[in-house]
Formats: sequence, structure tokens, C-alpha cells
Amino acid sequence: MSPRKPTETLPADARHPCDTLSFETAIAELESLIQSVENNRLPLEATLNAYQRGQQLIGRCSELLRDAEERLQQFDAQAVVDDAPPERS
Repeated sequence: MSPRKPTETLPADARHPCDTLSFETAIAELESLIQSVENNRLPLEATLNAYQRGQQLIGRCSELLRDAEERLQQFDAQAVVDDAPPERS
């Protein structure tokens, strides 16, 4: 096992509130955190903070995906209504 070199800290993006991040930004930050943790480049405290931030980012991504799914369901429902034959009187 190679010696651990805790030379890095969390990215500056970690200071931004998760609830304002786009899906793409949250995923990019999450991937960066995962890479830092997997490469053992963070000291213990920073690793724990990265884990906590990662959980927040996962929550944000899940929220955005749920919203997107709801929008798609609304589009599908509207498409069914739009494609329905006109009612005869």
C-alpha cells in the first residue's frame, strides 16, 4: 500500500449551496469529489467533508431528475390529449 499524501483540499465549488446548482454542475463536482477520495488525496477531515458534500450533491441530482421525470410525464399526458380524436356532438 502506498503512503497517503493528503495534499489536497476540497474544491472551491464545495462552498456553493447545492440547491442552486444545475444537474451538470452538481454531477461534475460529485465526480471530482469521488476522484479525490478514491485517489487518497484528502486528509481524513476533508474526506469526511467530501462525503457529506457528496450526499448533498446526490440529493440535488435526485431532486432535479425527479423534476425532469415529472415534466416528461406532463408532456406525455399532454401529447395523449393533443392526439385524441375530437369529440363528436
